[in-house]
Amino acid sequence: MLYILKYPVFLTLIFSLRLANSLLLGVTDTNKSVEPTAYFSAVFWDKYQKETFTYAPWGNENEENASMVSIAVNSNSLSRKFAFYGSDKINLFTETNEETSTTEKIKNIAMEFELPLSTEKGREYILLFLNKKKNGLWKIYPVPFLKDDIPVGSFKFVSQLRSTIYLLFGKEKITLSSGNSSVSPGILEEGKRGINLKAMMKKDGRFVNLYDEDWSYSSRMRGMFFLGMNGSKLNVKRLVEFNRPLVGSLGYGVPPFTNPADK
Repeated sequence: MLYILKYPVFLTLIFSLRLANSLLLGVTDTNKSVEPTAYFSAVFWDKYQKETFTYAPWGNENEENASMVSIAVNSNSLSRKFAFYGSDKINLFTETNEETSTTEKIKNIAMEFELPLSTEKGREYILLFLNKKKNGLWKIYPVPFLKDDIPVGSFKFVSQLRSTIYLLFGKEKITLSSGNSSVSPGILEEGKRGINLKAMMKKDGRFVNLYDEDWSYSSRMRGMFFLGMNGSKLNVKRLVEFNRPLVGSLGYGVPPFTNPADK
């Protein structure tokens, strides 16, 4: 007791240091425990395109020292999934040099997407980059990509056709009327590495074969098939992802601001 009274300043200093350390750890843990508002993957719809963009995981790109993360997007496959903690709108910017100021980055905005109103956290979307608008921004078509709708091991078939199309996915029979969609499980037949997809249409009362291809398959996959016509040819665009922990997403757990001293 006498010892404590003799060294009050020393004990106060130790307590303050421990408290500061606890608060610092608390801030770090908070970034990792807060659930993102949404997760995104992106892809160019047209062939032979690729570009690297940056975004602020917390949607605070107009603030000084806001954390910015890079995303590589191409037309062959979905980009790596990236997390977003903002509440209203996500913006992507053309990647610039590190020395470029935040104000200049805002001038190089490439895409913007307003999130639908929802109280549900952790929503998943695919952002389809279609083409550039007159204002220079990419026209985006957002596609909901929830695991509740498309479970792991399953695929969603989306018709962009004017007529009904008949599909045979392995042994699963699917009938899609114009503009409709259907989810089907992928069932790999014994001894095969992939699943065959056949597509047919009725013409003059007869079935006409439009497509017959084998697609690779894994029980860890899930994805979407978009079906559209180019003249008399059926175009099939498949977008898939492997089931991975969401904590591995770009931007996940990133703090809202960077420390200038770390640069």
